[in-house]
Amino acid sequence: MFSIKHGDIFPTSFYTVDIFDSQENQKYKDFLIQLSKKSSGVMRSNRGGWQSDITLWEHGVFKPLLEKVTNITQNIIESISQNHPQMVIRSMWGNINPTGGMNFTHVHPSGWMSGVYYIQLPKGSDEIVFEDPRPARMMDFQRSCLIGDEYFTHNPKVGELLLFPSWLPHFVPPNNSREERISISLNIELLV
Repeated sequence: MFSIKHGDIFPTSFYTVDIFDSQENQKYKDFLIQLSKKSSGVMRSNRGGWQSDITLWEHGVFKPLLEKVTNITQNIIESISQNHPQMVIRSMWGNINPTGGMNFTHVHPSGWMSGVYYIQLPKGSDEIVFEDPRPARMMDFQRSCLIGDEYFTHNPKVGELLLFPSWLPHFVPPNNSREERISISLNIELLV
């Protein structure tokens, strides 16, 4: 009998934290809905939905969210490194996806870590999907016959903060609900 040892290389970490506060969540939702009525928004990875510009961090209503994200990120940095660089959030934007609204596969080139805070998630339309980032993996059709691990689907909850490497390709499938899917995305940069 053989003694088989297993090891993993090049792992990709992601983090989830429940930071739900009903009053804060309602304020975020109300602010984004009002903003979407005043602005046509911008188009980046979104199709059939609305995205604000990237300056939400300037609005006082989001101060509690920024403080929580900053504290959580500093804890992550301290847990993975002896170096403790400062971090900053320079881009934060709102997302509202009505029925059919989605985000195609993309990365966030301006960040070290990216995050999503989930304000409203319709049942059955609550997925974010990550793709295996290794280009050579897409050539491994034989592995795909054994293990379908090219994609990883995460089903967040309202009030969850999801953090992941900014270079990790991800997408959001179309909203199949009549209820809007509402979230806030952000990029965290290290000052190194």
